[in-house]
Amino acid sequence: MDFSLNIKQELKLILTQEMKLSLNVLEMSSMDLEKFIEKEFSKNPLLEIDFSSKNYSSKGDDSEESSPFDFISEEKNLIDFLEEQLGFLKISKEMRFLCTFIVNNLDKRGFLTVTRDELKSACGFPLKDIDKAIEIVKSLEPIGIGAKNLEECLIIQLHKKNINDQKLEYIITHFMQELASSKYDIICSKLNITEEYVVEYLKIIRSLNPFPSRGFYMGDTIRYIEPDAEIKNIGGKYVVVMSEKNIPKLKLKSLENAQEISGEMKNYFNSANNIIRCIEKRQLTLKSILDIILEKQYEYFSKPEGKLNSLTLKDISSILKIHDSTVSRAIKNKYILTERGMKRVKDMFIIDNKKLFVKEKIEELILNEDRYNPLHDNEIALLLEKENLKIARRTVVKYREELGIKPAHKRKLTD
Repeated sequence: MDFSLNIKQELKLILTQEMKLSLNVLEMSSMDLEKFIEKEFSKNPLLEIDFSSKNYSSKGDDSEESSPFDFISEEKNLIDFLEEQLGFLKISKEMRFLCTFIVNNLDKRGFLTVTRDELKSACGFPLKDIDKAIEIVKSLEPIGIGAKNLEECLIIQLHKKNINDQKLEYIITHFMQELASSKYDIICSKLNITEEYVVEYLKIIRSLNPFPSRGFYMGDTIRYIEPDAEIKNIGGKYVVVMSEKNIPKLKLKSLENAQEISGEMKNYFNSANNIIRCIEKRQLTLKSILDIILEKQYEYFSKPEGKLNSLTLKDISSILKIHDSTVSRAIKNKYILTERGMKRVKDMFIIDNKKLFVKEKIEELILNEDRYNPLHDNEIALLLEKENLKIARRTVVKYREELGIKPAHKRKLTD
């Protein structure tokens, strides 16, 4: 019998209960944190809570006043719904993190307009993993989620319904403008079909969901949401002012001799201390992140027409020397009040603002082109140059393809 001794060195991160609590508290929204504090207060006799900073009454209080949160009508949050589905999939932690990262980069329609290269730049994962994660996200409900544009979203839904009609897909890809304008004659001429066919195709298209986010809360309408912070103009300078009114203040009850407590009371004492520390850490981390966001996006907050600059999670994590996932947790479901209204902190991040601006210009030029004489890529480059945007033709090609727009010869209509 062969006996051998093997020594294996392994690096493993073991989260303590306090670390887990800290991470959970960090990603809580104001409403979730408020509920969490109420729950802990109700079961820990060593916690004291001060609701005086807000017209608030805890459950069991006979006061007629109540929290405005009591009157919120529940709406399904699409991001939470998608993350919940990811939680049931048998995938690695790394893939789950990447899928979650992609889900949190969907736009308000439920589309993934961020490119593979941009995702790679932002999160550092290889393209093959990003492609796999995108396909996983596209497999989730609602059908069409994660599509790069309206056309792909509709075609995904057709395939899910086992409808494989090349002419219908061609109409969706090339003739949505004509369909919306009831220019059926152009479609009939191009595809050599009758108007009755076009009308039937239109009925099918109308049965599809143009925006996967429809019916889910995406932050467009904010009701009774109190901001975590406010960007205020104080003495001519914009600063971050953290909001305290929506977070009831916790403190430890006064004890005659804290060193002599033992047994269950000691557990209560340690738990109360941990909770207070985690909430304080949450506020400090969020404040640090918001300070950097304000610094990097100062023009956006200080000028009515100010644009957002390029800013990624990695930019913040590098400055604060914390992990990207910590930044992601800290900004999740957080809001700031600005002179432009209530904004999601997440919306203050943009991977490449110049690229986004150029792509919008390209899309605008193509949208307004003569469909019988569409713009070629070199013509688009020349038009952009007239607007002081020097972009090479190959870059125009790249951006056009990322937008899911066909080349000029495939966009051209013929009599």
